Amino acid sequence: MKTDFLIQCYPNLEKGLLQDIEKYAILKSFITDEYIVKQGQHIRFLPIIRKGCVKVFCSEESIDFLLYFIKSGESCIYSFAHTDQSKPAEFSAKAETDCELLLLPIDKVSLWLKKFPSLTGIIIGNYKKHYNDLLDTTKQIICHNLEDRLLDYLKTKSELSASVYLKLSHQNIADDLGTSREVISRLMKKPSVKENVKQEGRKIKIL
Repeated sequence: MKTDFLIQCYPNLEKGLLQDIEKYAILKSFITDEYIVKQGQHIRFLPIIRKGCVKVFCSEESIDFLLYFIKSGESCIYSFAHTDQSKPAEFSAKAETDCELLLLPIDKVSLWLKKFPSLTGIIIGNYKKHYNDLLDTTKQIICHNLEDRLLDYLKTKSELSASVYLKLSHQNIADDLGTSREVISRLMKKPSVKENVKQEGRKIKIL
């Protein structure tokens, strides 16, 4: 059943809502680095992550900027903000790992929110979480130097992948942090950074 994982994540969902989701939602797989939504597209579905992890980011003048990650059982508040379908997406979402998404049709979501209070609870819960994620990102930009942001970023990536080894290039990191590969390469050589991470060939080990 498409809704089995929802029952585990959200045991208070109404039976009628689960039946409707089972009937109208689409279960779709994406491979690593595949776009789920591209900035400028119109949103047709509200995604809920069944398996894997999704990266949400925005682009400005050819520079990508990481907003937050979405994990299993979570949804994207930016997609929810486009439920009226009047404006194109101001963000992009890409599969961080191979993942499986449950796609809820936006027109149905608008009806379900009025009919099923539990869905509103899910949306509010995700909104609070990702609001805090965005607040942390803003604080990092304003209050932290790039070295601190780099270490926080690598720690988050390690937690998401459940591994101390990260297969990341300096260009990958630079893209997410909105800087250049050369800057990241210099930071990785600093003693204060080398105390926390170690470059091993094409992999980075979190110490």
